[in-house]
Amino acid sequence: MDHYEKMNETQKLKFLANLANMYYEGNMTQVEIANQLSTTRFKVSKLLQEAKDKNVVEIIINQPNERSLEIENSLVKHFQLTNAVVLNNHTMSHDETIHSLGKLGAEYVDDIITENSIVGILWGKTIFNVIKHINPKNKKPITAVQVLGAAAKDNPLIDSPELIRNFANAYGGKYKYLYAPLYIDNDYARRALLQEPVINDTLFLASKCDIILTGIGTVDAVFASTLWSNYLIENKNFYINSKKSAGCIYARLFDINGEEVDIDINKKIIGTDLNTLRQVKYTVGVASGKYKAESILGALKGKYINVLITDASTASKVLALADIHI
Repeated sequence: MDHYEKMNETQKLKFLANLANMYYEGNMTQVEIANQLSTTRFKVSKLLQEAKDKNVVEIIINQPNERSLEIENSLVKHFQLTNAVVLNNHTMSHDETIHSLGKLGAEYVDDIITENSIVGILWGKTIFNVIKHINPKNKKPITAVQVLGAAAKDNPLIDSPELIRNFANAYGGKYKYLYAPLYIDNDYARRALLQEPVINDTLFLASKCDIILTGIGTVDAVFASTLWSNYLIENKNFYINSKKSAGCIYARLFDINGEEVDIDINKKIIGTDLNTLRQVKYTVGVASGKYKAESILGALKGKYINVLITDASTASKVLALADIHI
């Protein structure tokens, strides 16, 4: 074991991973590991703690996901939703809430998905968290499709192409990308691009979606991409009109009543139109955080989603803003 201190950082991480695997996966005791490695139990215990400190090992306690049924029923009733899934998070930390909400979202999607389902996937950290927890009961021949152009997120792991691929692979299904940017400023170029066969073919498939999985963003979500934020900074009208906005969904800004804001970027989008999206059987919006309450309320009033997955703290703020009392 003396050689451990002489290892470089990569070698140490590999060693810690093997050690942790012996303990957590191999069910070996610390004494058994110590005997095998010719060291002491104290040294093994110290290294296991180091594995936690360096995030080689993450301990996640899967608490039963309790739901707030009364809040769910109120949301369904007042906003004519197909369904609402509300996590009871009153005793949870923020990280625990996000983790549990991802699990609930993944479980709900797996319950509604069927063979040959066509699933439109948007982007964002919340959707990333849901897809990370997808663990299908059965593999299914589904198709995941990109319904809007690439958002060009600074973190590609939470952008549509990566999420679509991961979702399809989880089910052993297929996926189809929309090879276009999210916004095109030039109207002539945008109309021409929409007629391109490869773009038109993907949008036709997207129009057949059975399920849409989306986050619900604040106005600041529009600036999550450096590429688009630079474009918007130069657009003075954006700042004037964006102040009327409560949130952002499907790359479109809307007000507290769910009405699209009269703003240039709402007319520059490459992707499936709103009327088509509203006709999808399950439009599943996943969002968490009281700061998103206005955005969620606007999305509900605008009928942008018909299934809401959120936590009790956030849902309570949404209901209070709508002056709805349980």
